[in-house]
Amino acid sequence: MQWAEVAGPVLGFAAGAGAAWLLSIIRRRRTPATPSSTSAAERRAGLASRLDAFKHVIESADIGVFFWDLARDSVRWSQRHYVIFDWPAGTPVTHAMFRQRVHPDDLAEVDATIKTALRDRADYAMRFRLRLDDGSIRYVRGSGRVDTDGNGRAAGVNGAVIDVTETTIAQNATRQRERELAAIAMHLPDIICRFDRDCRCVFMSSRIMELTGQAPESYIGKSCGDFKLPADVAARWSAVLESVMRDGAPREFDFTLVDQHGSGHFFITRALPSFDPEGRVESVLTVASDHTERERDARQVREDGAALRQADRRKNEYLATLAHELRGPLAPISSAAHLIRFSTDRQVRDKAREIIERQVAQLAGLVNDLMEVGRISAGKLDIERKPVTIQTVIDHALESARPLFEQKQQPVAYRLPPTPLWVSGDLLRLTQIFNNLLANASKYSPPGAPVAIDAGVDGDKVVVHVRDQGIGLPASVVDDIFELFVQVHATGIHAQGGLGIGLSLVKQLVELHGGCVTVSSEGAGRGSCFTVVLPLAAQPAALPLAVPEAPAVVQAPLTVLVVDDNVDGASTLALLLEALGHTAVLAFNGVDAVARAADHRIDMAFLDLGLPDISGVQVALRIRATPRGRELPLIALTGLGREEDRHLTSAAQFDEHITKPLQLDDLVRVTQAVARRCAGRSPV
Repeated sequence: MQWAEVAGPVLGFAAGAGAAWLLSIIRRRRTPATPSSTSAAERRAGLASRLDAFKHVIESADIGVFFWDLARDSVRWSQRHYVIFDWPAGTPVTHAMFRQRVHPDDLAEVDATIKTALRDRADYAMRFRLRLDDGSIRYVRGSGRVDTDGNGRAAGVNGAVIDVTETTIAQNATRQRERELAAIAMHLPDIICRFDRDCRCVFMSSRIMELTGQAPESYIGKSCGDFKLPADVAARWSAVLESVMRDGAPREFDFTLVDQHGSGHFFITRALPSFDPEGRVESVLTVASDHTERERDARQVREDGAALRQADRRKNEYLATLAHELRGPLAPISSAAHLIRFSTDRQVRDKAREIIERQVAQLAGLVNDLMEVGRISAGKLDIERKPVTIQTVIDHALESARPLFEQKQQPVAYRLPPTPLWVSGDLLRLTQIFNNLLANASKYSPPGAPVAIDAGVDGDKVVVHVRDQGIGLPASVVDDIFELFVQVHATGIHAQGGLGIGLSLVKQLVELHGGCVTVSSEGAGRGSCFTVVLPLAAQPAALPLAVPEAPAVVQAPLTVLVVDDNVDGASTLALLLEALGHTAVLAFNGVDAVARAADHRIDMAFLDLGLPDISGVQVALRIRATPRGRELPLIALTGLGREEDRHLTSAAQFDEHITKPLQLDDLVRVTQAVARRCAGRSPV
């Protein structure tokens, strides 16, 4: 089919883009009207000549033109039209053949569009797909105009088709890429953007809304300067984008931004170029990752590192002090033991015994302070709150500290109001607070220097001052004096020993009671004043009457199983039991202990927990599994005094948990209780 064969019908086509454009050109370039004598053949030849002149324009635009004759149901196509539909040139074409080429999924829409155009005598334009014989898909854009006959009926359709496959595939790929990017961005905590060649935003992830409160769509088409960023941040963004566009190389930068709630965020951003087929940068993808937590953690790590170095220094000082403090009691204990061994003088032996008892008490106090601090730090120290007067607390504390003041001949002045000042607290722990403060005042005051304690009310608070005229505190250490293991005078002429635990313990116990403690000093050599503030409590309506203790019952002889892998510890406890009139059965490991309990009719057992073969808990469970051992009193005597250790022995059905060293009073109390149980037991 010649190109000119469809030229005539095309002239009547105004809706198709290519043909309409061609028609306008023809009309603009039309020559002046020919004389009436010009024949029709000459006019057709002139028109064909002009059409040939513009044929290359249509073909270069890849436009296929057609005319569909409705009466004959025949379609005349241009050469380009055959190429687009992949049919041999000159093949007779019908509308049914055209429909066979249309993709089945698009056929209904194409039929409906053409039907509507024929009914309304209207122009149409649509996009649809062709499915070729080899199964490939081609995207086209078709348009047409309905021609009518003299009666106004539809006679045919002039139209054009343009192959838009490459453009559509590129657009689909772009849209698919943006959909994938959006899908990924929805599940990422990062802020993802894409900028075009003009550095304008073409995509923004939804994460931006959490940060700024603005919808992602509000950023589309805007540059960084329009994002309402701080001027310095916007300038940095713009400079990085321009650099990536210019150089085609990725860039990384960081910035800080305050979100809509006023919280600061630290971002690290990667700017990545995307290239077109010619290798030019067509867009820049930015991924801004929120590293606020990581930066905060890094800062915390740096701060923790400094704190750890400080703690390590204090630990080393503490260990050195602990070694010194432990060696102190050990030396007189060792000497006193030698005196008892070699001296026959009763007074010397009694003096040595007193030394050992005093030094052991000092060692036990050091260990107990350490355990107290550990329990408080772990939040496992329970205090029993009851109404108590501050006068009672101070009286108990003065009674405990009196030997210190008498030894150094230090007068103590105390001034307490006549009206009881009530607080809600644990009498033992409150007494411990003021006992430590009074002992501290005595320790760091010279012999004969007075110490004062007074109490009063300030609003709804009870305020107690402990003053001394001792060596005082430098201003530089006042803020650190309550820290654990801190000793202002650890060495030198003012060194008084100790582990630096007492004041830390005071602070934590005061805070457990809802109060606070502070210290003030006018400087070195000018004394110190510790101030404790506690909440004032209402006076109770009535106090329970004290029930007098029952008189001590004379002990009956007991047979006691002593289990400890420390031979000296087990042997000395056995000697103490025998001195009290009891019989001791010794075992130095767990298996032997279970055997001794089965072979001997014992009345009670002291069990160490850390045995070399099986633990004391396992020993207790095995003893409890026997008929005779179900009611046997079991006492855990161990160096393990943590709260979890006590829970463990309680679960193993121990009757009591006592930490070493065992005090004589505890030994007498426990054996008396067992003796009373044995006395009340019916004989078998």
